[in-house]
Amino acid sequence: MSESWSRATVCLEIPANTTIKLQMDRWHGRLGKDEGWVKPTVTFKSKQTARPGYESCDASEYEEVPDVLQAKVTMLAELIKASRNFLVYSGAGISTASGIADYASKRGTVAGPASPYLAQASLGHCVLTELYNRGYLKEWVQQNHDGLPQKAGLPQKAINEIHGAWYDPTNPVVQFSGDLRSDLYSRLLEWEEKADLTLAVGTSMSGMNADRVFTTVCEKASRDEPGILGGIIINKQKTQYDSMSSLRIFADINAVMTMLCSELEIPVPVPTTYTASACCRSDVYILPLYDKTGARSDSADNNATRLDLSVNRRVRLNQGGKSNVGVVSGKQREGHYKIRISVKMKSGKVKEVERVLGLWHLEAALAGDLDRLPVVNIK
Repeated sequence: MSESWSRATVCLEIPANTTIKLQMDRWHGRLGKDEGWVKPTVTFKSKQTARPGYESCDASEYEEVPDVLQAKVTMLAELIKASRNFLVYSGAGISTASGIADYASKRGTVAGPASPYLAQASLGHCVLTELYNRGYLKEWVQQNHDGLPQKAGLPQKAINEIHGAWYDPTNPVVQFSGDLRSDLYSRLLEWEEKADLTLAVGTSMSGMNADRVFTTVCEKASRDEPGILGGIIINKQKTQYDSMSSLRIFADINAVMTMLCSELEIPVPVPTTYTASACCRSDVYILPLYDKTGARSDSADNNATRLDLSVNRRVRLNQGGKSNVGVVSGKQREGHYKIRISVKMKSGKVKEVERVLGLWHLEAALAGDLDRLPVVNIK
């Protein structure tokens, strides 16, 4: 099953007669509207639309006053501790501290590396990964393509790169008019129903199909469904869904994550430069839990699959349509494999493109955490 992720798919229309009631909700969320908190202050004023052509607000930025920010982070921590199926929904804003520019900010971003492939995980990525390691976070839906959660140590099995990934040759970046990969979309729908708390961090939520992991849990919370905690937004800019949220935080993501560690009594992790694990230092991988087609199989151990990713080895991509045969052409600086494939363009011409296989996919394969290998050798 594949479904187009058109901008209008999950846009929420709020009845006009609810506008006055929701004025405080949009600054603080439903749980904060009666707390007596002051509104955040404007730190950057802009009349520009954050994402022109989408269901987006202006690009002005706001920041909580210190005592309100502390109270909100305390509430955030309590919601996380109460959750049984906590989901993170991240957008470009979480990666700006790593030097990767976003579309919505008009204020400028941190200077980035020479190549976005060399960007390193931010403090925000590291704290959320630590929440996963400690059992708080159950699922991460990633709109970005940058692999930074995995560079922070998040296992591949914990992330749904719903809009495509730079480090997965079977999951190329989805264009705005394109379709979501069917298995990833099915997983998205599963977690849309399972999540009891969704943290939207660094995303303008301008009406993408994947926004449903936030809007649905908010709608359930508004109906007081048992066990549903709703949605939290951390973003300096306003979004169209602010009034739906249980808690709305206008602040720097890394600042909130540092304070959250204190509330949860977790040491603040120190971001480090990504290095490959010891199990990925060879170009040949013996994978006893997978058959020769790349499918996960508990009975495959008697005939273990051998995956050779040496230069010039031919591979078949286990997803990706007609252009599913490639050649290993080398490695990136961090050790990720480069795979060259030929793609037939709409014009009929054939163009060679390079895709990348992140080492974390191989780590996951060695642990048996993938349903299917992203690539297998062919003769």
